[in-house]
Amino acid sequence: MPDYTPDPQVVPYLLYEDAGVAMDWLIRVFGFTERLRDEADGIVRHGELLLGNGGVIMLGSPGPGFRGPAKLGEVTQLQCITITDLEGHRAQARAAGAEVSEISTRAGQARSYSVDDLEGHRWYFSEPL
Repeated sequence: MPDYTPDPQVVPYLLYEDAGVAMDWLIRVFGFTERLRDEADGIVRHGELLLGNGGVIMLGSPGPGFRGPAKLGEVTQLQCITITDLEGHRAQARAAGAEVSEISTRAGQARSYSVDDLEGHRWYFSEPL
């Protein structure tokens, strides 16, 4: 009998004080598309965004006691995303108002740039050489 179990996937689930605002920002700045937005009482409880043909992130608003990276004053995790047009992607993020780093090259293997989102989550976008 054939095995129909899907290949394992790792999907980051990011928490935001305002997941709705974060979703809109990620769509505008990084080019994500919205797959799902589940709202209750005007608050996005769960959202899903797509990048390209398979990159998925999930996000939600955990409640009033949550303190994200910006409020903690430190980076708490990194999202690393492989893309094919690093310069174009960086230019889009910068034009949308994000503060982006310079492009750097890592040991002749990849070029990348980083940016913190509106609540302090750090994103690395990388293009293989």
